[in-house]
Amino acid sequence: MPVSADGDFQELLAMARGFQPAKMLMTAVNLAVFDFLEEPRSAVEAASWLKANDRATGIFLNGLAALGLLVKEVDYFRNSAIASRYLVRGKDEYRGAIIKHMEHTWDRGWNDLQNTVLLGRPTEADPEKWVDKKTERDEKEVRAFICGMDAIARDLAPKVSAVLDLKKVSRLLDLGGGPATYAIAFAQANPHLQATVFDLPRPIIIAQEQIAKHRLTGRIATLAGNFLEDDIGSGYDFIWVSQILHSHDEKQCHLIIGKCVHALNLGGTLAIQDFYLNKDGASPLGPAMFGVHMLAVTPRGRAYTWGEVAEWMAQAGLSPAEHIRYDQGEASFLTAKKQ
Repeated sequence: MPVSADGDFQELLAMARGFQPAKMLMTAVNLAVFDFLEEPRSAVEAASWLKANDRATGIFLNGLAALGLLVKEVDYFRNSAIASRYLVRGKDEYRGAIIKHMEHTWDRGWNDLQNTVLLGRPTEADPEKWVDKKTERDEKEVRAFICGMDAIARDLAPKVSAVLDLKKVSRLLDLGGGPATYAIAFAQANPHLQATVFDLPRPIIIAQEQIAKHRLTGRIATLAGNFLEDDIGSGYDFIWVSQILHSHDEKQCHLIIGKCVHALNLGGTLAIQDFYLNKDGASPLGPAMFGVHMLAVTPRGRAYTWGEVAEWMAQAGLSPAEHIRYDQGEASFLTAKKQ
């Protein structure tokens, strides 16, 4: 939370300490603490299961209880309702992947933010190329990233689907679609729809898993490639581009939008979702912080204002864009037609 204009030092101190609960949550997810605490357990039992130090485990569990992630009853700990719902592996609502991804961005970007501000870009290897590496660590990070995107999108996709009118759309492209969460939601809501998910080869593997899980293999195809370099297909009635532009510089954004316009049928629609800033560039808070996140973890990305992207769409030959805010959150999208 931002500090108040007339606040005191305690607000600054609370802000400086903000990393503490975040790191505790990340550590607990990495250790799978919540898997073990679906039933009440003592700190000694938890330490034995974790193969950890008894004293340290007790202190750590007490801290998690103070944060509301655990419930403590005398000397026993169990998951709180929110931890049980979202942080236990194997459950349908498990969202731990996005927590793991956030820790990866901590290690690969935020921890070195000072140098990034001085140099203008992260010193760590380009995160956009994680999906092309072959090491075991990067394999885990790619899966955490793609599954983390599903953890966020699964709440938003049904809301987007309820707002979009896709009744007359026969062929849809989900560009950079990652785990295919949006394509799946669109196909479920529109039985006539045929969709294609385009992404890099390793995310496409996860997309195929999700498509098969939802029994939509016959209606959702996949296409592997790099949308900055490769053909994305053609003949689409609708192209969905979600949370892609912020990872790229303006030149690349123009290229992506141009390729989409070329791939659309006449009268087709391009929709671009992102965490858009207002005209002032410093609000809302979420997109402003996300802009710093892009600074920390990508060499070229940033948050854009919705007005900037609307102008780029017009420059590419599309109709004036409509800005659609569909949720109480801070994601929104622009739609425009190929004329």
